[in-house]
Amino acid sequence: MVKVVLMGLLTSTNVIWGGTLVHAEEPQKFLLDEMIVTATRSEKSLLDTPANAQVITAKDIENGGFTNAFEAVKNLGQVNVHTYQDDGGDYGGMMSRIRMRGIDNGTLVLVNGNPSTYMNNATLDNIPIDQIERIEIVKGAGSVLYGPQAMGGVVNIITKRPEKIGKVRGNVYGGIGNIKRDAGVNIQTDIMNIGFKESWNKDVNDAVLPGTTGLGTAINFKDKKNQQLYLDLSLGKDLTFSYGRTKNSIKYESGNYKNFIPEMDKLGDFDTTYNNYSLFYNNDRNGWRAVLGYNKIDKENIYDKSYPKQSSDGSYSGYNMNLDVQKKFDLKNNDFWIVGANFVKESMENISGSKFNENGRKSYSLYQSYDFHPTDRLEFIIGLREYYLSKSAYQNSDFQLLPQVQGLYKINENSNYYFNVGKSFEMPSISSAFYYSDDYVINTNLKPQSGWSYEVGYKYDDNHRTLNADIFYMTVKDKFYWDKNSDGSNIMKNRDKWKNLGLEISYKQKLNENFDASLGLTVQNPVAKSINGSWVQDTSKYIINLGTNYHKNKFMADMRIFSYLGRENAFYNREHTSSNTKDHKLKNSLDLTVTLSYNPTKFDSFKLIGRNLLDREDALNNYEYRTTPINYSLIYERNF
Repeated sequence: MVKVVLMGLLTSTNVIWGGTLVHAEEPQKFLLDEMIVTATRSEKSLLDTPANAQVITAKDIENGGFTNAFEAVKNLGQVNVHTYQDDGGDYGGMMSRIRMRGIDNGTLVLVNGNPSTYMNNATLDNIPIDQIERIEIVKGAGSVLYGPQAMGGVVNIITKRPEKIGKVRGNVYGGIGNIKRDAGVNIQTDIMNIGFKESWNKDVNDAVLPGTTGLGTAINFKDKKNQQLYLDLSLGKDLTFSYGRTKNSIKYESGNYKNFIPEMDKLGDFDTTYNNYSLFYNNDRNGWRAVLGYNKIDKENIYDKSYPKQSSDGSYSGYNMNLDVQKKFDLKNNDFWIVGANFVKESMENISGSKFNENGRKSYSLYQSYDFHPTDRLEFIIGLREYYLSKSAYQNSDFQLLPQVQGLYKINENSNYYFNVGKSFEMPSISSAFYYSDDYVINTNLKPQSGWSYEVGYKYDDNHRTLNADIFYMTVKDKFYWDKNSDGSNIMKNRDKWKNLGLEISYKQKLNENFDASLGLTVQNPVAKSINGSWVQDTSKYIINLGTNYHKNKFMADMRIFSYLGRENAFYNREHTSSNTKDHKLKNSLDLTVTLSYNPTKFDSFKLIGRNLLDREDALNNYEYRTTPINYSLIYERNF
């Protein structure tokens, strides 16, 4: 019955939903023969990958009008997010994150296979958008191949590599709009790719919606600026060095609503700097791959003493160091065996007023994955990771044994069935032991949260229509949650449980040579077990992604609708309203984005992007930070 319904979708010729964007002069490519490496640490086509996997190309990002990877992953990857502004920027201690399959802090972000995660938060705003070649998304348990945090899935940002082109080429661009201005340059040579981008934002007032009683936290965003620099340098045939630097600056003016009127009494100036260094070795001839990465983060918050209130000035400083080495052994009948080892060192320091805290830890892993074909149509992948975590100042040592089994049955050259079962886990954040004030108590008995992920799916691709449909189920035990002690202090504990059952459908169709279409639908039920033992909804139940795309000659037009429906409770308690309990659910959200582009010459292009065109005041998160009002950008780009 399920297959009949799915095939009915495929044979429909009246689909009006939109697809991925293209330049007018180029045909769109969204087929499942696209190759992906993240899902299995080896190159496979999307059709032959036994997992819910997706590739977002540079063309998708460019023509979609996305300003960073966060926007692209949210919309095209069809995932839940927790963010404080639409672009997913990281501001001071508030870091945006992807909630793949609904699990918070359960998405691992990689850049060219190197983890880019800070304090269990996955940043997606550290690379100039034009330096991204593709983004590979794999949903489901990923800890066997990639270690902690890959509970809901993995996002791997793959940057553009230097090519032997014998000349210098690149582009310069500038954009202006009612909310944002930006400018950038990208240069490519035989041995180097380098890109720089700078953005300036107009102040946004009333960034948080007032409570239903007209009370609650009020915040204004001021002087928001962002600088991004990224470099890929070829050191040899198989060796590449990468460096990225991102600096975010923003001021928060805060206070409280009284009878729906904001009264501001505090101003904080937050500066965050990321420095990422990576060395990549990849030799397909002998099967060796290695990555050495060092990620540094520095945060500083200074409060304006002229305001009535201010918190203690403070700073965070920390780093992650990662070394991963793997060897692929090719066997008979296209079988292969991957073995690898991983070492990670983390360190974090916090200064808040006169208070100083520090924490550090190390982890060691061995992993292996065996891919074999009992028959021409049947394939299995069996993986196992042994993970050991050293004792730190605030947590005990830990050992995890993580298995995974995947299988794929090839129905014919156009369609496959697959299944994926695996165990994943997440360690407490290295900063979970200390925070900004004395109101927080350290829990030295925190255990990692761990869980199982189960998935069965169907894929189809006939070069004109593609379908990826799956049913998944996830369970998590020892889930982290915040509680209060009898003295009113805050403490993180292991007590909550979490689970999610869902259906995911991604469908794309080329209606004719000028018109593409797609539909994304997620139906799920993510719930967490609260302190009193009842199950409560954890995030939205429905994610819908619709649109249309038209491209002809020098013109391209795209329209996309993205919506969260059946959302969770707002975080309304004594901090936001006069009520001590959560008193309402978040309203359904709906974003309409339209992108128009025109290329008068092969060197010049103009692009007009309109966002939130329905001018809705939707909540971005359960704290009810609101979407940016209707906004537009006009961008000019010159290629050379």
